[in-house]
Amino acid sequence: LFRYTPLCRSKQWYQRRVRGLKCLILTTALYLTSTSPLELKVRELRATGACSDHSHDQLDAECLQHQWDNYHIQRTNDGWSSCDSFLSEFGSDKYPTSQRCLVYREKCAVKDNDRPCCKSVHCHLWLMGKSPQV
Repeated sequence: LFRYTPLCRSKQWYQRRVRGLKCLILTTALYLTSTSPLELKVRELRATGACSDHSHDQLDAECLQHQWDNYHIQRTNDGWSSCDSFLSEFGSDKYPTSQRCLVYREKCAVKDNDRPCCKSVHCHLWLMGKSPQV
């Protein structure tokens, strides 16, 4: 009535499991060693919703996109426009000479105006090889 099944598995079954485990360990190790302290800090800040409390040069692409999408929402009482409304005016031809977007970042801080702040975000995304998602 009862069929005896051995408790041990085949050698191939164990080899597949060991390979899978090795792959998982390697992937985790690579992830942990490739994450810089700045990246970890940015992830922590983004997780707590603090993208807007830091300079653009300290933000990753996700936080910069968040800024691009939400500056006008965060500053509605000041009459700020959506960054999307400036996109057609922004070109990246001057970005290589802008000292890593410092010029636009300073204008954003001093003028506290939507256009230079959106330009700064646009420039920092460009430095990362990205453009805003509209």
